[in-house]
Amino acid sequence: MYTEDDKVLLKYLAEHFINKGNSMMTSDLEALDCYSEVSINKLRTLKLVKYDTDISLQINSSIVSEKDKLEALPDHFQDLKKWWFSKKWAVIFTVIFLILPALKTYIDVVGLLLK
Repeated sequence: MYTEDDKVLLKYLAEHFINKGNSMMTSDLEALDCYSEVSINKLRTLKLVKYDTDISLQINSSIVSEKDKLEALPDHFQDLKKWWFSKKWAVIFTVIFLILPALKTYIDVVGLLLK
């Protein structure tokens, strides 16, 4: 969803919000290497920033949580689980190698308890 320049700009704006407040001059923003109108418009669409006047930009507090989402580590286990169960053969392997042995163990334990 974000390009590398978008990510850098978003992180910069979040740090600016934390350290200096929620207003920023557009001239300071345009001086950045990662600045582009496309990036700003993307952030405006997500309601993370808005133009206060022609020369200043208003930063929304939700930009900090968006920055935290970007810095969070991806959950590879969930991705792997989605991939595994999207395959038809994976369900068969799961039943044969996990569920049937667990069911057999459960039946054996119950049988021993009832003796």
